[in-house]
Formats: sequence, C-alpha cells, structure tokens
Amino acid sequence: MRFGLQKTTLLDFPGRVAAVLFTEGCNLRCPYCHNPDLIGGGNDGLLDRGEISAFLKKRAPVLGGVVITGGEPLLHGDRIGDLIEEIHRLDLKVKIDTNGLFPDLLPALQADFIAMDLKTAPSRYGELGCKTPDYEAKLRRSARWIIESGLEHQFRTTVCEEFVRENDIVEMAGILKGCREHRLTPFRPGITLSPEWERKAPPSDEYMQRIEELFINEEIPSYRA
Repeated sequence: MRFGLQKTTLLDFPGRVAAVLFTEGCNLRCPYCHNPDLIGGGNDGLLDRGEISAFLKKRAPVLGGVVITGGEPLLHGDRIGDLIEEIHRLDLKVKIDTNGLFPDLLPALQADFIAMDLKTAPSRYGELGCKTPDYEAKLRRSARWIIESGLEHQFRTTVCEEFVRENDIVEMAGILKGCREHRLTPFRPGITLSPEWERKAPPSDEYMQRIEELFINEEIPSYRA
C-alpha cells in the first residue's frame, strides 16, 4: 500500500493540525474527482508504508492528528486498521474519509472521526460508475452506523447540478437523519477525472443557497463550506 502525503493541514481535521495520507484506488468514478492520479493506482510519486511511518514518527510532536483519505481508504481493509493502530501509538487522533460503501469494516476501524461523502441520491450511484452490489443498502448502513456510533462525524456533499438536483434531496436526507453536520461544498473546476469537467462552471450562489435550504427544510444540519 502506497500513499500520497500532505504534510500539514489546518482544514481537514476539525480542531487539529494534521497530516493527510492519500490512499490509492477507488470503487467510484466520479467525473468531477480532483484526485484522478489516485484512482487507477498507477501514480509513481507515492510513498511506501515505511516512509510514511518514518515521517509520522518525526512529525508526531507537532501534529494533533492524521487524516486518511483517498481514493477510498477502506479498499485496503485490514491494512488501514493496522495503520490506525500505529498512528494511535504515536498519541495522534485519526480521521477517516470514506464513500460509505464498506459498512462491515467501519466498526473495527477504531477511528476517532469519520467523514462520509454522500455524492448524490443513493439510487443514482450507478451513474458514478459504482458496481458494488446492493450499494443503496450499504450507503444506508454506513450512515446509520456512523450516526449512532457516538463518534465525531461529518457528512459531505460536493454540489454540482448534474448530480445534486432538487429532486435528489429527499432521498439524500433520508440517509442523513440524525447526523451532527452536513457540509455542502460547491464543485470547482480544475484537474478532474473526466477532462470535460475541467472547465465546467461551479454552481451559482443562488443554487447553493437553494440546496442548503432544502436540506435544512428536511431537518438536516447543513451548511455551505
């Protein structure tokens, strides 16, 4: 297992100075993904586990936590659990970012904070290249476990008009009932998995406000990032 590395962030782990580890591979193909080099697992600029361990040991005194993101970290199964144990031995907290398609792995992770991305209405995940069997049920199971776990958590949605439409909100809200917070981030053009998205316009402020209002009307504690 290899990793991309961001040495320091003040934004990705609420309340903590953190390093970010990016894992290879993902079981979705979101066209607007800003980490396309990680999707296929062919990036030559990544670090191996030993290099990551050495870095974390050196930096632990000035860090408060580590974010493990992707790609999709839970594709790597037990190896992510072992990594979390190693990070905890350095007296650092761990935040995991996940797409919610691996509900059976969540209880054993021992993460301190879980952020789950809800991309669109569960019934539309096939449009994101999802081939995971029973993906709608798995998304719901993951969300329910996270919400009921007592862990610090956050749900996140990247808002682009093609995948987050007004008629998707009720279905999405059904998964989010009871969550602590739901962050709405507007899609921004740039390097993306699908080249045609590189210059797509972001959603307007008016559209973002409307989507936020619709979630709040469904009693989901949503806010625009």
